[in-house]
This record gives sequence, C-alpha cells and structure tokens, in this order.
Amino acid sequence: MNEKDFEKYCFLRLHSVDMDTARHTLKMLKRYRKNDIKVVMLRDIAVTYARPFVSNKGIHIPKHTLSEKQHVPKTLKHVHKRLLELRNSQLAHTDISFHKPKVMRWKGDKYDTYPISLKSFDYLGLLRQINEIENLINAVEASLCDEIKSYESQF
Repeated sequence: MNEKDFEKYCFLRLHSVDMDTARHTLKMLKRYRKNDIKVVMLRDIAVTYARPFVSNKGIHIPKHTLSEKQHVPKTLKHVHKRLLELRNSQLAHTDISFHKPKVMRWKGDKYDTYPISLKSFDYLGLLRQINEIENLINAVEASLCDEIKSYESQF
C-alpha cells in the first residue's frame, strides 16, 4: 500500500472514531430530560458528525473530505445536510447570512442602548429528529467500516 492510500485508510479510521463518538454522545443525550443539557450534547453531536465531511488536513492528502455520495444514504441526506448547515453556519462559524442580525437603537435619558436580535437554530426541532440522526450516524459508521475492511484486506 502506498503512503497516500495508507493516509486515506488512517483518515477513514479517524472518521470512524468520530462516528463512534457521536453515537456514544447520542446515547448519553437520550438519558437526559432537560433540554438545556440536550442542546449542548446535540451541538457536540453535530460538530463531531460533520468533522469528516469538511476539509481535513493530511500530509500526502492536503485536504481530505469524506464522500457524502459514498457514505450518506439518500434517504437521510436531509438530516445530513441539516447537521452540516448547523455546524458550518452557527457552531463552527458565526455567519452573518445565517444569523441576519438586526440592530436597534433605544434612546435613554443618560445614554442610548443598542440591542441586537438574531436568528438562531431550532435545536428543539432537531431534537425531534434524534432517531433519524441516530440512523444516519449508524449508516455512515457502517459504510466507513466496509471501506476500512477493503483497505485492511491489502495488509
């Protein structure tokens, strides 16, 4: 196996760890009743799940990205897309196009204040999709394991 293929294998193994981590966090999330705790865990799941699908730096592969076409089932693409949008627009970045902030001016007797309103993500709506998220994570992890086995057959 050449160095580039070995690095791809290593990326696949790392991405499998990401899916395993997201799956375990999902199991913990299901034990909690309070939404504030669930929202924090959901953020972690979204970031961890999305990690393989964004540009990852390698040595022989400068930018490695896991193939959505190969690893994400068509029936769950909508959940995948939602998790990546959440990660890319609100969790790992602060995109103004997502938040659409509006600044107001309130005149005061001594000084003016400038409150801001902004759009936020519907975490509770995403929590209602938790079973689909679990199915997505399990499907991607299974697909990764299949590809990993094909590389390991070369050892």
